[in-house]
Amino acid sequence: MADAAAWQQIAGLASERCEQGSQVLLVCSALAGTTGALLAIEPSTGITDPVIMRILRQHAELAKKLGLHCDTLLEEFEGRLERALKACAGHDSPANRAALVALGEWASTRIGHQFLSGKMSCEWVDARDALTVVDEPFPDSGRAWLSARCETGADNALNERWSGLATVLITQGYVAAKGSAGTALLGRGGSDISAALLASRLSATEAEIWTDVPGLFSADPSFSPEALLIRELDYIEALEMAASGARVVHPRCIRAAAESGIALNIGDLSRPGCGGTRINGNKGVLDSPTVGVKAVTCQRGMLVMLLENLDSRQQVGFLAWAFDVISALGVSIDLVATSETTTTVAINNVDNHIDQALLQTMTDRLSERCRLRLFADSCCVNLVGRGVRTALAQLGPAAGLIEEQPLLMLSQSANDMCLSFLVYPEHAEALVDELHRHLVVEGTARRTPGIYGKSWLELGGQR
Repeated sequence: MADAAAWQQIAGLASERCEQGSQVLLVCSALAGTTGALLAIEPSTGITDPVIMRILRQHAELAKKLGLHCDTLLEEFEGRLERALKACAGHDSPANRAALVALGEWASTRIGHQFLSGKMSCEWVDARDALTVVDEPFPDSGRAWLSARCETGADNALNERWSGLATVLITQGYVAAKGSAGTALLGRGGSDISAALLASRLSATEAEIWTDVPGLFSADPSFSPEALLIRELDYIEALEMAASGARVVHPRCIRAAAESGIALNIGDLSRPGCGGTRINGNKGVLDSPTVGVKAVTCQRGMLVMLLENLDSRQQVGFLAWAFDVISALGVSIDLVATSETTTTVAINNVDNHIDQALLQTMTDRLSERCRLRLFADSCCVNLVGRGVRTALAQLGPAAGLIEEQPLLMLSQSANDMCLSFLVYPEHAEALVDELHRHLVVEGTARRTPGIYGKSWLELGGQR
């Protein structure tokens, strides 16, 4: 969003949709780097800090490249940043941090609105008028403010209000209202979540996710340059891919679209004509159990905890107690495996906003009844596809690679769509590449027409 060329593409796409008779709602993220910088900045930071000055300069440069004169807008942005920074300096709560970070989307969409208004009928609307977060069991936790949830469902009154406005509307992604005056965030990558939620609110038929890659690939191209573009997925398979590490679209975006029957079209904003991935409820050959593994994904930053107990399976309530300890801290568990003496759980550090203080509290409480071993930075390599258990018989030479590396956990999902290997981070890249080559590039799905498009390299990607 920091590139003037991207805004020109957005204007062109919006004009095309309007010519086709549609009213368009643009849901936009912050400029590149802004969200991460504001999340990480020290609470004592002032408006003259180099990081803040870089953010202000980045927005001013974009406005200049777009030919805009928006000194008043930029001054207002600086004033809002200064007030939010002072609030964080007084009390760096999740609520104050969320209010600070949300200013990135406010500024980018205000600049975008001014640019688009010179080309078409365009109005800015506040996403917080349409999206309100649901109550969390721990309302003051980081998760409640920084990775909040909203319900789907049509809002006829909102639809009527916004339909009476301009043919093109622009609003912030990533943000929602919390309470009477609070601003919450929907988690990293939350702009696509916002798009699906707003599409649901407005009873749209589809949502287009324009990003910096053509769509979902069969593996991370940085690991496997031979990764193939996946043309079409149903909601369930796409959700499994996103939840297991495919970062192009957020799992909560897919879930929101599925609940309302909205199709998602993912494309590359810089190359809108090079194809993409469509996610919908269609069935047929694409979800045949014979297709097998369609993708190999990788989740970084996984916390693995081994809870060692002398008799955990026969000790009534041990698992319930351990899960209660973890859930009471607002933390969700991704994977679990049990044995006669040990329970292993895997937790996503990033999604759960686990910092050192939270980790220490969790380990202290769990240590009351079991011995703990922690692996704070593991990777989860996942095989995704219908009937994925059949992949075990197809591993072939890749099985040797697994045998050579320490395996913290092997887990199969209950719906037989994901097989997960928890490994040390230094082994993840080689494992992804090897599994992808044997199970996807040379696998059953590759030989099934209609599933894949061109490879990352064929689309002009770099090794």
